[in-house]
Formats: sequence, structure tokens, C-alpha cells
Amino acid sequence: MSGIAFRNNVTDKKMSTNINNAKIMLLSGGIEFTRTGRVSLDALLEQEERYMEILVTKIFKLKPNVLLVARSVSRRAQELLKKANIALIQYVKPALMTRIARQTGATVLTSIDHVTNGASILGHCRRFRLVTFRDNDRWVDGVESDTGSQTASTHSEASEKKCVSSLLLENLPNHERQAVLAAKKLGQEVLDGRDAVVSGLMKRGVVKTLVMIEGCPKQLGCTVIIRGATRPALKQVKKVLLFMINAAYNMKLETSYVIERSARLPTTYKIPPALCSSSSLCVDFGQPPNNRKIRPWNGSQKEEGRSSSISGKITPLDHQAILITSIWMTGQTQCCPAEVKDYSMQDVSLGQFLRDSCFNLALKCQNPSCKKSVIDHSLSFIHNDGVINITVERMDNPIPISGLKKQLDSNDTASTSKQEKTTEDKDADAPIATWTFCTKCQIVVTPLQFISKQTWQWSFGKFLEVYFYNRDAIMNAPGHGCSCQMQSKSILYFGCGNLAARFSYERINPYSVFCRRHLPFDENFHRLHSLQDLERIITTSSTLFEKFDRQIEIISRETRELFDSAINKPEHLQAVLSELNLVTVEVDNASKVLQERVSAVTAKYSKTDQKLFNDEALFNFPWYSRRYLFMLSVAWNERLSAAGQAVSAMKKVQYAGSSEGIVAGDASTDDVIESMRRMRSLQESYSRNYNVRNMTMSRNPKDELGIFEGNILPDGQTVTLEQEDEEEFLSDQEIQFDEEDVDADVLASRNRMNSPQGRSSRSRPKKGTNREESDDLDTSNMVSEHTLMALSENQGKSKAVTAGGAVKSAITRFFNRGGGKDQDPYIVDLGMFGKGRPRLQPGINGMIIPVFDDQPSTIIAHSLASSDYDNQFKQFISASQPESRPSKDFSRKDIERRMLGRNKSHIKHTFRDFDAKGQQLCKFVCTTFWSVQFNSVRQAFMNPNLSGSKDSSANDDVANAFSGSKFDVERSYIRSLATSFAWAASGGKSGASFSRTTDDRFVIKCISRTELQMFLDCAPAYFEYLSKAFFHGLPTVLCKIVGVYQIGYHNRVTGKRTMEQVAVMQNIFFGRNISRIFDLKGSLRGRFTRQGNPEKETDTSESKQEKNISSTRSDSYSSSSDDGSNSSHDDYESDGSSIVESVRKGQHSNAKTARDSEKKEKKASIPTLLDGDFLEFTNGRPLPLTDRAKAVFHMSILNDTLFLSIINVLDYSILVGIDEEKMELVVGIIDFMRQYDILKQMERVGKSLPMVVGSEAPTIIQPPLYKARFTNAMERYFMTVPSKWTSI
Repeated sequence: MSGIAFRNNVTDKKMSTNINNAKIMLLSGGIEFTRTGRVSLDALLEQEERYMEILVTKIFKLKPNVLLVARSVSRRAQELLKKANIALIQYVKPALMTRIARQTGATVLTSIDHVTNGASILGHCRRFRLVTFRDNDRWVDGVESDTGSQTASTHSEASEKKCVSSLLLENLPNHERQAVLAAKKLGQEVLDGRDAVVSGLMKRGVVKTLVMIEGCPKQLGCTVIIRGATRPALKQVKKVLLFMINAAYNMKLETSYVIERSARLPTTYKIPPALCSSSSLCVDFGQPPNNRKIRPWNGSQKEEGRSSSISGKITPLDHQAILITSIWMTGQTQCCPAEVKDYSMQDVSLGQFLRDSCFNLALKCQNPSCKKSVIDHSLSFIHNDGVINITVERMDNPIPISGLKKQLDSNDTASTSKQEKTTEDKDADAPIATWTFCTKCQIVVTPLQFISKQTWQWSFGKFLEVYFYNRDAIMNAPGHGCSCQMQSKSILYFGCGNLAARFSYERINPYSVFCRRHLPFDENFHRLHSLQDLERIITTSSTLFEKFDRQIEIISRETRELFDSAINKPEHLQAVLSELNLVTVEVDNASKVLQERVSAVTAKYSKTDQKLFNDEALFNFPWYSRRYLFMLSVAWNERLSAAGQAVSAMKKVQYAGSSEGIVAGDASTDDVIESMRRMRSLQESYSRNYNVRNMTMSRNPKDELGIFEGNILPDGQTVTLEQEDEEEFLSDQEIQFDEEDVDADVLASRNRMNSPQGRSSRSRPKKGTNREESDDLDTSNMVSEHTLMALSENQGKSKAVTAGGAVKSAITRFFNRGGGKDQDPYIVDLGMFGKGRPRLQPGINGMIIPVFDDQPSTIIAHSLASSDYDNQFKQFISASQPESRPSKDFSRKDIERRMLGRNKSHIKHTFRDFDAKGQQLCKFVCTTFWSVQFNSVRQAFMNPNLSGSKDSSANDDVANAFSGSKFDVERSYIRSLATSFAWAASGGKSGASFSRTTDDRFVIKCISRTELQMFLDCAPAYFEYLSKAFFHGLPTVLCKIVGVYQIGYHNRVTGKRTMEQVAVMQNIFFGRNISRIFDLKGSLRGRFTRQGNPEKETDTSESKQEKNISSTRSDSYSSSSDDGSNSSHDDYESDGSSIVESVRKGQHSNAKTARDSEKKEKKASIPTLLDGDFLEFTNGRPLPLTDRAKAVFHMSILNDTLFLSIINVLDYSILVGIDEEKMELVVGIIDFMRQYDILKQMERVGKSLPMVVGSEAPTIIQPPLYKARFTNAMERYFMTVPSKWTSI
């Protein structure tokens, strides 16, 4: 019908229900009398009656036939309107009233007080009537309905349908039976409202009444009435019908646009087999990204508007809206933050957009600081993978409009309606032309043509949809020979007067956001690193063995020369040669055994299936080997020194005998006797405790850690070390060492052979019964205890130290610094094997962690691996966990409970290094703050098994695959900290020193005492926040701090004393190929890097980085230049290369690891840029992010800044790294350890004094203001790129 139909009824049955040529009046208010004041009832009724008569009289004068009111009408006014024969309908919705006004031409009145002319406000229609039909949602003729068979007991419920035939057979009350009869008589017929009343079929609950306003102008719309099914089914039909009407109308308008663009499809185009999801031509939305189970945005946030089809599949009905991100730019400056707009079927037309947003010079920018017109701005629309840039340019000459009237007459159909003529006049007053320029052909390929009315009325949302998704259309310009792609190779122009709007398209690739949650452990890197260390050990140890051979040869030559003298006793000379021969045999045997052992380990761990072996054994093997060689070399040096001193004494005797006669008791003779006695003592001691030949590799597959069965490298701790551990732990509260501890350390460093395991290994034959092995073990235990007591007695004689002796010792150390190597000419320099302080006590399970003074992480790793730390940590765990449960039970609940613990768990560990003479070389102190809480943080964010399950006990087999539920994470953490190098991080202004672990997992930052104290104060809040992030899914981009320590050392040799605080944090760029790094704070004041020559600085930084790495690695596993390693490198090059080649053939991933290590070294050359550089990189526009990435990133920023503002932290920044390979932004908030104290307040005031009006605020402001500025900047720096699958 050409008009409107809606469900309603007149207020009285006696009012007219069928009026021809009706005049309709619309009133948005109501007709009521408002009572004010206290008045008697009679007076009140009289006032109401007079007021109603006045209002109704004014309505009479306008002479309407139908009155539609949005609100209620008083009873007196209804009676007066009924007498005047005016049909009254109440409670008409405002939206419906607007539609009626549009169809009938009526004016919606708010009041009738000042209305005098009814012709201008009344609407007209050819016919007004009411129709009545049965309510099929409640009544059916058959015996079944959609809800099943109905009975008499349920027919009274309004939600159920009533079966007419069944109800007639039942004994019902009279009024219910009359309703059933009326429903049967109506059937599927439609009656006039008056006829239904007269026939008595107008029963409540039986019929429905529609008000029909018919005979309106056709071009203004129509109404389709659908009947014959249930309401849910009719709703689905209504949605489909509306879509079909919209699709047909859109196709008509889009065809006009395509013709004017001179576009066509290529001849090779094939219709895709998938169902079309759009009403536009050649538009394919594809599938949801990453198999996302979500329905596309359809322009409605209500559940009704987002209801799916009956089948539940995505249909074209779900693709009737598009989300667009729009940005207004002035040059390279954002005028307003990026805004997401919704364009649906009810949006603005293309012509309206061009006239209002492009050619309206009166439109000013919304930014108060800009206020420029559209001609000074550029507008960008971003969606999916493309950007439409719109700029308005001023042309030299206006567009000629001489042929406009002829074009309009040929293209448009004349209409007699008043509204249509008005629209044509408006279009003619503001004509818009279009043409296309091909960027490939560099010519205008379409003629100048004014857009038609259909193109003007085309939906702007559909225009954007076609622009973004129609990638198949090509230009149809045979006269110019152009058939280029319309989307990417052409520029669309719209012109109006002397203004031209330029539409250009460019492809983009939005980034996703990656925030490191789990930090994996790269076993391949550490495996390759260990194998490379073994190769260097083989090369360097061969040089060391050659040095011993040369030294033995020199002493042997000097000894043989003394045989010609009759003064020296031949048995003494023979004893010296015998001792030298024993040392030679041991050196040769050690060289052979070491090479065989390294080859066996390399062959074992170069197999393809690495899961069969425990990599922990391989990781420990290089330092076990170095320590083993160190202990042997120290013993050889002592024996060579004793032999050399004996030879030197014999030379003195010979020289004295040649000049004078030998006198009994002469000093030279006494020296010979003393040297021989010392040589025999050392020979007996080392022959009893060292057995190089029986040093074999452990064959027990369950004991992979037992690399050496001999006492040289014991698996566990010796008796001496256990006693030392106990004493050290008990006296740890007293920071100073006593003399007993000194003796214990001397005993541990010089007499490692006294351990029971070493004795058992020495006396145990290669093949024997278990009884024989146990007997040997008992015997060795007795010898060990006897030797221990003897050595303790001998060393106890020199424990008393006077004040003068202490001063003398200090003076001696001061003057002898650096000159101790040349004192004994008979010893061999150990080179790299003496570095890393190998005399330090091994940790738990025999773990050996070297300590380097210039690597703070090694001090931390050694402390964490010590038994001292382990004992104190277990005490804290048992104190916080009163129930008797194992300490290694790391379920999610246990980790969360320990992370939220409020009790302090600081552990202070002190350890010392001594030389061969028992003098203290260096003292180390490491304080671990919040050890239990940080251990829980590491268990949560570094355990790959915990994040995937609710309880770690459910995956015991997987969790124990590494080396235990607890030590899995802790040992990997210690292994990473064991080696590090200095890192010159660029871009920061704090001047803090950084270092990075060799495996690139962690960054160690030196912090001030103030920052340390501030962080310790807010540490409980930090742990609570991380608990919410991990266990409750709170989005966060904080760079996790996994440990805070205070470390120090006092080197007695060099006199250097230092104490510093460090924070160990995750390296957010671990395992990523980062091309650019930005440090963003949200402020532009002083946030621009100044680089003179980038290439030169890059080369310099690379050389510095290589120098740092090479120097660090030389301390770790390379020998110094004076070792002579370069001279013997060629001799062992073939052996070393064969080992590496076998490893690389067995490990496919080693090549990748090597490439990764090269990338790590190049990362230091990447400068860290600031906010100003970021805006320069993006040309002032926000960096595009995918919809889901932007949502999570925005929520994370809000959470983190709110948390940091609550704990009064400021001056933090976000580190953004761009990974071009994966198109990801690797982000993390850093530097959140400084609170807003009095120093920061003074800094803010100092930076604010030289400010001028309009300049940027200083970076230091109050935390709430800092939070607001930071979040606003993130909105300006990053924008969301919506797609058809984006939801709001």
C-alpha cells in the first residue's frame, strides 16, 4: 500500500473508522489539564471543562478529520472530539509520527496555541481506515501448534496458542466460548473496523486492528503488510524483504556510480563459488581473521539488531554496516584523535558528504587550537588493509556548467512532485562533477561528467565498502588505452566550482601487538654454547699441557746437569727426576682423558633426539672440566715448584762445594733436605688423593650430573665443604669471617681430594663387586678423615694473628699487587683456567657457577645456586607454609599464595675466594630481596607448563621432564645469569648501566638506592598486580621484573670495593628480529634524538659492542694473548673443527641459533628513538593496529597507568619494538621504579620555570596528570583498523 499501516485503534468505538480524503493532524504532546494549587473539587472540574473546551475549539477551527496524539487525552476532550466527528488515536510513538508526517506532509505540532492556518500544518491522504483480522499468534485452526498439542488446562496462558477446533469440543464458560466462535468465524478474513464492531467480532484477545493511512505519494515510500504465519517467522520474512528492497535500491544507485566512473570487470573474472555476502558488485569480505568465531558488525548494539539467522550462519543481512576510522590531519599534525565511525543503511548520502565535508569552506576544525577550514586539512578513512586519503584543492578555473542542464534532462526523469523539483533545484545549485586520473598511465582516463541524482543519493557507507573491497574492477577507457586497476592505480576526483576533492587509496598492513607473557628457555643456544666452550677448552688445554711439558723439560735438564757433581746425592736427583716423570705421565694422561671425554660428550649430545638426555649434564660439563684442569694444574704447579726449589738448592750446594768444603749442617744442605722432604710429602699426598687414570665418566643413565666419578670433580659436597657450609650459614649474621672459616676455605680450595667420593673413586677398581667398592669407600673415608685432621692441626698453628701482623699483611698485599706471578719461576701460568674464581664452593647438586667481577649477574647466579641460599629459602617456605607439604609443590594456588605473601623474605649471602696460600682474595655479598615472592613470579611467567593447566600436578610428567617442578625454572634462570656482557643501551638519559645475559633472556639494570627503597616499599602492590595479571587474566604490558638484588665485592688484591643495586627484568625483545625501537613517554619536550652521522655512529656502536662481547667471552672461555694459544691453534684446528662439524650435523637448529646470536650482536647498533622520532617515522599519523590488538593494548595501558598512579609512580615509558617479519609491535612499560618524591617535585618546578606560553609541559608532572598525558598520547600514537569482523 502507498502509505503507512500501524497497530493501534481509535479511543472510542463510535468514532469514524473509514474516512476518504482525510485531513490528519499530529500533536507531539497530550491534551490534559494540569491541576495547580488547592482548589475545591467543583471549581477544579469547572476549570478543567472550560480549558478542554478552549483547546478542542482551536482544533475544530483547523478542521482535521483524524487527530494523532503522542500522549494521553483527557476524558472530557475525548467526548468533545467524538461529538465533532474527529477520530482520535492516542499514544503514537515519536518515530512513527515522524514517518506519518513525511508521508502525509503534516507538521508535528508541540502546541496549538498560536496555530491559525490549518492548510499548512495538516496532512492529507486519500483514505483513512481501520481493518480487523484474527490474531494468528494466539489462534490456530489445526490440532497442533508450534508449541505442541494444546489442552483446556493451558489455553488461558497468553504465550500459548489456542486451537479453535479443540476448544469447541470442551465445556467452556459463555464468554470464552463466544471468543472461540468469533475466532472461528473470522478465520483468515480481513474485515473493516466498523463491520467487526457491528458483527460483534471485536473481542479482546481475539482480533488485531491496524490503522491504515492510504493514498500517499508513491515516491515517499510504501508499506508492505505480511500475514499468514507466526510472528517469529514473519519477522524473518520482514528482515529478508527489507534487505531485498535495500539491495535492489543500492544496485540501482551503484550502477549509476560505476557507469560514471567508467569501470568494468576484466574478461578473466570468474564468479567466486562462495555465497555473496554483500549487495554490492564484486565485494568479498573473506573469512574471519584467525578463525575468529564472531559475527560481523551490523550497525546495532542491541541483541535484537544482532540476531542471527535461523540456521545460525552468517548471511548478507549481517554485512549491512561498516566501521571506519577517520583522522583529520593538518600537514603532519593530528587535529583530533582517531575516531571510529559507523556507516549503516541510515547513513549520509555521497552527495551530502561531498557538499558538507569537502566543499563547505565554512566548516572549521573542531580543535580549538586549529580552527582552519577543510582546504587546509586532509581526511583519512582507514579500514581493513587500506587507507582512503581525501584532500581538497583549489583549482585555477571553476568547472564549466554549460552542459549541466542538458545532462540532467537526458539522465533524470521528470517528476511532477513538489519535493522532487526542490531536490533537483538544490542539485543544480551545487553541481558536482567527477573524473579519474590514472597514476600508472599519468593521464585523465575518464571525461568530466556531472554526477547524477542516483549517484548523489548513493549511501556513503556503500561507497566506502566498494572502495575498500572491490579489487577486481578495472578502468574502461579504450580511447586512452587504460585498463588499470580502479582501486589502487587511479585517483578519483570530485569537483564543485573551483574546488576539487581528491580521493586516493593506499594499502597498509596493520600491526598486531605482542607483550611477553612467558619467557622460554632456549636449550639449543645453551647446548651450542656448551659445545663451543668444550672446543675452546680442548684448544686452550693443549697449550697449557705444552707449557707443563716445556717446564718439566727445563727442570729435568737442570737436574741431569747436576749428575756430574759429586757433592749432590744421586738419590736426591733421581727422586726429582722420578717426580718429574710422574707429573709428565699425569699431564699426558689428563690430556688424553680430557680429549676422549670431550669427544664422548660431543658425540652423545650431537644426536638428533636430544630429549633422551638431560642437558643439565652438558651445561655443567665445561665448567666441571675447567675446574678439574685448574685443580690438577695447581697440584702440578706445587709439585713442580717443590722440584724446582730442590734443584735450586742443589745448585747452591754444588756452587758452595766448588769454592769451599761442605760443612755438616750447612744452610744449603738444610735447604736440600727440606725441599726433598716437602717434595716427598706432596708426592705422598697427591698420589693418595689424585688418581687421573681412574677418572671415568658416569655410566649410570639416572645420574647424568655425575660427569666425573673421581674426587677431582665430586658430584656432591665434600666433608670439608659441608662443615664449611654449616659454619658459614651459622655465622652469616656476622658479616665478618673468623679464622676458622679461613682455614675451611683453604682446606676446600687446596685439598678437594679429601672428599669420601674422591677416595672411593681412587681406590675403586674399574671392574669389581659391590662389596669391594663398599670396602674401598670405607677405607677412603678413614684416610680422608685422617688427612683432614692432620691438615687442620698443621694449619691451626698459624691462626693467631696479631695487630702488627695484620698491618704487615695489608702492606705486603699493597706493594705486591700484580707482581705475584714472577715470584716462582717454576710454576706455569694457568691462563683462562684460573679465571672465574674456580676455588669457590660448588652449589647445590654440584653446580659450578663462575664469578667475574665485571659481570654482576654471575655473582647473583652463584648466590642463587649456593646451598646457603637454598637453606634459607627453604626456611622461608616452611615458615610461610605451616602445613606439611613438600617445598617443590608449585601448583597454581601455591604460587598465587606465595606471590601474595606480605612477609619479607630477604636473603643475604656472603662468600669469599682464597688463593693457594689461604689468603683471602675477594669477598662477595649478595642480598636477594623478596626471594619467595620473586620466585613465584618466575614460576608463573617462566614456566611453560603452568600457563596451560589449572594445576601443575596434572602435568607431572611434563613438568618433571626438565629437572623437577621447582628447579626447572630456577635452574634455567641461574643458567641464564651465569654469563652476561655489558650493554650500551642508547636513548636513555638516566645514565644507568645495563648488561644483558648471553642468551638474551634478561636485562640487568643498575638502579639507585632511592629507586631500590621505593620499589621495596611498593613491592607487595606489584606482586598483587602481577597475580591479577597471571591468575585472573588482567591485561598488562608491564615489563616483568623477576628479581631485585644488592651485590658488592671487595677485591683485596686490587683494593677495589663496590656495592650496587640491580634489577633483573625480562628482555621483551627476546627471540625477535627488531628493526626499530622507540621509547615513548607521551611528551614532545626534549624527546628527540640528535645524531650527527647515523652510519658512523652505527659502526662505532657495533665495534664497541663487538669489543664488549669479545672481552667478556675472553674472560669466560678464552685465554689471554700471553698464553700462547695462538701459536698452537693451528695444531688443534682439525680436531676442533671436526667436533663442531659433528655437532652441527647432528643439530639442525644450531645454525638458526648461530644466526640468532649474530642478530643479538647487531641489536646493540639499533638506536633507541623517542617520541619526536616516532611521529616523524609515522608522518604524524597514528600507527595502525588490528582491532583486537588495539583493544587489548588500550585496556592494558589503562590498567597499568592506573596501577602506577595509585602507587605514586611516574616517569615511566613504554618500549616499542617493530618486528617487520611478523608485523608485530613488541611492547613493554619500563622504568616504573621511581615515585613522586620531593626530588621529583623540585625537578618539575625547575623545568617549569623557563617555560613559555604554548610550549610543551615538562616530562615530570604529578602521577595522575602523567597518567592522563600518557594514555592520551597512546591514543594519538596508535589507532585501530576495523574490519568487517570488528565488534564494538
